[in-house]
Amino acid sequence: MKRSIYISLLVVLFFCFYALSQAAAQDDQQPPDANTMFSLSECVAIALNTSPQILYSQADISEKESSLVSSQKDLYPSLFFHYGYQYAPDAAPSAYSNLEMEDYYSYTFSIEQPIYRGRALVTGVELGELELESSKSAMVQTKSEIVLSVHEAYYNLLKARKFEEVAEQSLEERKSHLKDAKAYYKAGLIPKNDMLQSEVQMAGAEIERIRAMNLSAMALARLNTLLRRPVENEIQVEDILKYEPSEISFDLSVQQAKEHRPELKQSEIAIEQADKNITLSRAPYLPAVSVSANYLKQGDNFFAQEYPFGSSEVKTAQATLEWRFWAWGQSKNEIAVAKHNVKKAQEVEVDLLDNIILQVREAYLDIKEFEYNITVTEKAIEQAEEDFRINQSRYQAQLSTSTDVLDAQTRLTRARINYYNALYNYKISLMRLSWATGTLVL
Repeated sequence: MKRSIYISLLVVLFFCFYALSQAAAQDDQQPPDANTMFSLSECVAIALNTSPQILYSQADISEKESSLVSSQKDLYPSLFFHYGYQYAPDAAPSAYSNLEMEDYYSYTFSIEQPIYRGRALVTGVELGELELESSKSAMVQTKSEIVLSVHEAYYNLLKARKFEEVAEQSLEERKSHLKDAKAYYKAGLIPKNDMLQSEVQMAGAEIERIRAMNLSAMALARLNTLLRRPVENEIQVEDILKYEPSEISFDLSVQQAKEHRPELKQSEIAIEQADKNITLSRAPYLPAVSVSANYLKQGDNFFAQEYPFGSSEVKTAQATLEWRFWAWGQSKNEIAVAKHNVKKAQEVEVDLLDNIILQVREAYLDIKEFEYNITVTEKAIEQAEEDFRINQSRYQAQLSTSTDVLDAQTRLTRARINYYNALYNYKISLMRLSWATGTLVL
């Protein structure tokens, strides 16, 4: 009796545990809630895990790996099997030719080992290794560009939402001022045009708020696209308001770019590939050496067991030398083409390096500009807030006009926008410099 109770309890506990595990699994499969806070590193990880560009690069690497293994196997011996049957009803018996047999069966086993093909086989393997290395470098480049895109989209979303907050705040300030202006107008303290000016400014603030909302919605859509989410899905991101001055050197940045940019690595590989193609162009016009061995079994029945005109088993081994020593100068032309391709690859690398140095220079100057702008706009906000407070107090005391207050509001709004623009553009420029130097952490 007790034993059956214990068994029943164990069964109940098992089903409870199973139900809880299934519920937990379903919770794990649920999409993130709109209120879930995403950090910058989490967004980068999601983008890298879901990007079709990464999947394409991974497939390309797998393709190059398979191609390399295939080219390596060209160095191995090849095995062949051939089975044949020949029927000649009008043949007359002869000791000199199997063609005189009415039924002739044969099968052959062969093995062939290439010895020398003008370095074509070895060069093919080396080109395969370079292709694989180039593909891996392209993967690094793809990841770097995705990480940069996520950083730009993330900071642009934060910036757009700050602009939206500033627009909301500006609209509320203008509404408050319009309320005061209407009260003063009803009391006969200000002329009607002062009140109308306040209404016009409030309408303009509403337009700016709608524009800021649209910019924020588009910034959200861009980030969602990188995260492979529906563009309209809401997402909460951690704000990054901390400003840390950078200590960067242009000369050091250029040196890092020369060492780490994956595009330069791919360019160097392209030059090496073009150089090895010169060897491939020569190969068909150089001697080709191979050795082979054959085993022939022949006869007048299906299993080739009986051969009336000689031995039914023939074993041979041979070495072959083949040399196409004259082709009307075609080899010279093809080698010239390959050499010109090397020159083209070298010039592409020179142009690429110039563009990379320009990218480094642009990012470096942007960082310095936005660093300066941050310190200036921080002070500008304090001054604009004080200016707005003074003009507002003077207006309430009827010592200034609506124009003074509205102009002060405009200056304060512009100062706030300039600060957030400088702060987030500074962070974007730091990432662009890391991308330009090839030191972006993936």
